Amino acid sequence: MRRFTMIFFFLSFLLIWNVSIATAQFLEAGVQKLETPVAAPDFTLKDLKARKISLKNLRGKVVLLNFFSIWCSACKKQASSFDKLDEEIKGKDIVFLHLAVEGRERELLEYKNKFNISVPILVDKNGSVAKAYKVRGHHETFFINREGKIVGKTFAETDWTSPPVRNLIQYLLKQK
Repeated sequence: MRRFTMIFFFLSFLLIWNVSIATAQFLEAGVQKLETPVAAPDFTLKDLKARKISLKNLRGKVVLLNFFSIWCSACKKQASSFDKLDEEIKGKDIVFLHLAVEGRERELLEYKNKFNISVPILVDKNGSVAKAYKVRGHHETFFINREGKIVGKTFAETDWTSPPVRNLIQYLLKQK
């Protein structure tokens, strides 16, 4: 009986430790971790090159979905680091997407060129995707796991190349 008790406590400790490591990864990166992941609303939108991108077709990959506006100062500050992280991690099972909550295509192309953005910029012309995600600001980013569930979000101005963000992304990529 004593051996069973010791094994039970050891396994409980490992479970709690693993959960707290996951929570710590999110906290250090300044990302709100959802206690219960929720299904990410599906969408199909065109990018600035008229390519259709559908969230359901990205299942099996981690997705960072960044809602932004071209006039948002925080969006401008973090645009290049979001793109830089995408360039550094390319080829792994992760997709970075910008989603414009407003702006005409010409203005979005100017924004893309000004900040040298290579990440696809999706255009939410009628705001339906922003509504589905209950976007409250213009620099919200959603972390979507391989199963298509939102596991975290942030409203904070973020340095996407910071070690805590990189660690969180590595953590998410290891999850199957």
